[in-house]
Amino acid sequence: MDRKIIPLHRALPPAKDGGPPLRAIPRVLSHLPGMTRASIASAAQEHERLIAEHEARITALVAKLLHDKLPPIETWVAAILTSPVDGDEENLIEVAPREQALDVARPWHSIHAALKEPPWPDRLDILVEAKLAIGLVSFDVEPALPVTRRQAEAVNLPPHLLFARGEAFASVGDEPAVVDSLQAAWMEHKKLLDGQSEELLDGMRERTVPKPLGECVGVVLSLGPDGQATSVVTREQALRVVTHEPFLARKLTRRTSPWKLSDGRNAVSIPIVIWAKGHVSVHCRDVVVVS
Repeated sequence: MDRKIIPLHRALPPAKDGGPPLRAIPRVLSHLPGMTRASIASAAQEHERLIAEHEARITALVAKLLHDKLPPIETWVAAILTSPVDGDEENLIEVAPREQALDVARPWHSIHAALKEPPWPDRLDILVEAKLAIGLVSFDVEPALPVTRRQAEAVNLPPHLLFARGEAFASVGDEPAVVDSLQAAWMEHKKLLDGQSEELLDGMRERTVPKPLGECVGVVLSLGPDGQATSVVTREQALRVVTHEPFLARKLTRRTSPWKLSDGRNAVSIPIVIWAKGHVSVHCRDVVVVS
């Protein structure tokens, strides 16, 4: 069956003028002939919703790949496939090697062609099927990766965070990493990020730091039931926490220049390192620079 093709992006574009790329970048949308613009827009919105709904599972699957030292994530492709059975709300979520995804995508020439292009480093391509359309989205995953006791003991925390070492590292263990535990850790990190990032970023942009804001990193250490310890450190100091995980370290070394918002104010992307449930993750969030 013929399909209409909407090529959206062929190169990694910035989200703003000079700013960092979006976390989710639609690349191609393939749909049935005769679909109205409103139906196409609705399908694209549903694809976006499905990625948000299943981000925890997809991220946990990627974390398992990274933990097992398998090939880089850009050599894999995730898929979110909705059930064809009416009333069945169970969606199929999986991650497969790129070669396997190429075989599956052969009926959709635009999707197949996009998958054959050189992948964007450290980003995951996601196939999403819903509402008579199939989309290919490039996604910046933020996995929470387990830390062994030996790695935790080797971490050289900044002096002003040493008081939190015992509590923050209490959940560190050497148990085998499984997808369900990786997903649970990510969800705890997401909760901490949602609860602490706004206050942390507000404090970062208002306080005096020894380096420009773009050179700084926010840190959140979970102290269990007693709360969290937050701080602002340099990127060099933050790298000590993730030096054992190259994927996370690259997130800290990937700098973006400040960019201007529509109202003329400057904004900058700030990494946030979270340590909780014996796992560590790196997230990037935008903050407006206060003059």
